[in-house]
Amino acid sequence: MDPIKRISVQLDKTDDATLLILRTHLLVEERLRQILARICRSPDELPSARLSFYQVFCVCRAVVGRHDEPAWGFVARLNEVRNRMAHHLAPCDLDELLGSVVARLGHNYTDRLPTAVARFRAAAVYTSGYFDAISGSVRLREAYGPEDEPMPGRRKRRRQSKAKRTSRVIRRRRTSR
Repeated sequence: MDPIKRISVQLDKTDDATLLILRTHLLVEERLRQILARICRSPDELPSARLSFYQVFCVCRAVVGRHDEPAWGFVARLNEVRNRMAHHLAPCDLDELLGSVVARLGHNYTDRLPTAVARFRAAAVYTSGYFDAISGSVRLREAYGPEDEPMPGRRKRRRQSKAKRTSRVIRRRRTSR
């Protein structure tokens, strides 16, 4: 199944704002943990670290960079809203909270949607897709590899014998005279 369709299926099951926030939080967390697992040589060590959502978010943000991309702001605000809901019996107007999360994306494409729930759902699909794209990117590589593997984007330098280097220097001096 198409990844976007899989995300939509999860979010289309309800119009309840509380459930949408919780499901989106889980969907984003899955994607951030996938990114983290992709860069680790031993991803099976991660669960024992018991990293919180916010810690995973910060590590992914440090690894990926792109801090000014709107999806990072969306996730930061989503986490704040989810924490507010978890620690307050009456977190305040849920439509207002949904709107404050969507506003972090800064996209006008959600303005055409009629309700706060529909706008949030569209923003959640966009954000989840953004992190899916990062997770599947060829530029995302293990952070530490064997010494015999060249670093991405760098050519492996050939070792030259001292005699070859010396003869090259002598030839350059002769031609420059």
